[in-house]
Amino acid sequence: MKIFSIFILLIYWSIIISAPLLSDDIKLSRIKVNQAINKFY
Repeated sequence: MKIFSIFILLIYWSIIISAPLLSDDIKLSRIKVNQAINKFY
């Protein structure tokens, strides 16, 4: 049971840590997509 709770905590923390990084990547990719669309028009 202890190992299980530690595992959940690890997943929880990795999500908290990676979420801001992922959102930054999404913003960057959106900017790139917008720039590509603007080039076509």
